[in-house]
Amino acid sequence: MGLPEGESAKAVVKLKVNDSKKPRFLTKEECRRLLENSPTALRNILYVFLNTGMRKAELENLEWSDVDFKRRKIKIQRKDFWTPKTGEREIPINQGTYDLLAKLMKENDTGLESDFVFPHRDGSRIKDKLREQLIKIAPKAKIEGLTKLHSLRHTYASHLVMNGVDLPTVQKLMGHSDIQTTMIYSHLAPDHLADAVEKLEFG
Repeated sequence: MGLPEGESAKAVVKLKVNDSKKPRFLTKEECRRLLENSPTALRNILYVFLNTGMRKAELENLEWSDVDFKRRKIKIQRKDFWTPKTGEREIPINQGTYDLLAKLMKENDTGLESDFVFPHRDGSRIKDKLREQLIKIAPKAKIEGLTKLHSLRHTYASHLVMNGVDLPTVQKLMGHSDIQTTMIYSHLAPDHLADAVEKLEFG
């Protein structure tokens, strides 16, 4: 079948093909070892990464005014000095994250009193080289191939999908502007998709 008259090959829209590698994520056992082998300050940061899926910049710029303890949500929102990559969103926090943040808030009230949840020693925005610390901790935790903080974000999304959370919901939690980005996790949900089809029984 040829092109309509007057059309050229240049008018053909190419299908987008995603040849990127499947994301590296940690197993629950690897997460446990990573946290156990991290010093307290780093452990707190890694724990929040794993349990919220925040981007590095989102965590570094997280202020106490962004934490809604009453509604149990973290608000990723615009500030005078920083703008979120893909707009504003809210992330529900689980009980473990709630307890940790409540503990850090209490410590903040009696100590540094910084606006930042994870401040530098002088109370300013964190300056620690988190990736370098992660790379150093990974071998101690016997975790191979862990060289990027973004892998912790992948871990959050991957385990959501493997626990049956639908991709549009994961997209919203992660702050992906395009569902195509979220689709890199679709291969992790074969059983969930099969279960969904089983619910359709006609005739």
